[in-house]
Amino acid sequence: MVDDWYEKVFENKHDEINEFLRQKEAMGRSPRTLNAYSRTLKKFYHEQFPDLKPAKTEVRHIEEYLHELNERDLSQNTKRRYLESLSSFFSYAMKRPRFEEINSNPAGVVLEEIPKRVHDRPDCATWENAKKIVHEIADPRDKSVAVLLAKTGCRLTAALEIKQDDLMLEEGFIPLRKRKGGKQTVVPVDNEVIKSIRRLHKITPDELDYLFVSMRGHRLSRERIRVAVRKAAISSGIMERGETQFHRKFTPHTFRTVFTTLMRKRGMDDRILKYIRGDSSDQTMDVYTRVDRGEVREQYLDCIAKLGL
Repeated sequence: MVDDWYEKVFENKHDEINEFLRQKEAMGRSPRTLNAYSRTLKKFYHEQFPDLKPAKTEVRHIEEYLHELNERDLSQNTKRRYLESLSSFFSYAMKRPRFEEINSNPAGVVLEEIPKRVHDRPDCATWENAKKIVHEIADPRDKSVAVLLAKTGCRLTAALEIKQDDLMLEEGFIPLRKRKGGKQTVVPVDNEVIKSIRRLHKITPDELDYLFVSMRGHRLSRERIRVAVRKAAISSGIMERGETQFHRKFTPHTFRTVFTTLMRKRGMDDRILKYIRGDSSDQTMDVYTRVDRGEVREQYLDCIAKLGL
């Protein structure tokens, strides 16, 4: 029920906002992203400023809204997310001649003045620790997932959504269907990933839809992988049992941090790294239009390290 609420798209009394939401849905934005847009815009125009029209919105209105958010003791990044939803709407409307009365982005003006806080990297987020955890995981199904997370930096949800028909192993790529922001990307993989998947195929029936499935044919759950990674991290001495401190925990998402750090240290072009990571920023490159697929794979193979499988 909670997930349903977070995926509900709220109707707005302003037609231009409803059109913005419909267009974002058509562009492939995820239900949760659409929920964030619609919920913020509804609170702003239905509750905070019920008599205000989008075309009449000024910087002072955004600043007043920011003061209200500040009184709720929200984190800096949370306040930024609210303003980013507003800014996305204004940015969209300004580029459409039919909304000629909306000719500025007051939310974007205020957003520029709020720096984003980046959390420190977990102390345990190293490539050597990632290798230890992958080697410690005994089940070949769980191990294959961990190999993919470590080698591509993808999110766990995206990995578990991979279907057998998606694979492009001969070309050295795997399409990821479900990425943050509704994006779909084709990411490069190396021989260790390919060998891991081919070993997995030997114990997985061909007729199954998803790549990562249990012995009973059900798609692996996120919780199963979290437990497998946590147990491997504890048994290999990387974290203590019951550890709760962020900088001392190793979770499936920590592989993403490890991958990103490794690629940056080895000099990967930032635009290619953003693409492989599936970042939801508008600056992310599209492999079909702006980044050559061969260039992506070449840089990836130059930068990726071995797990020693």
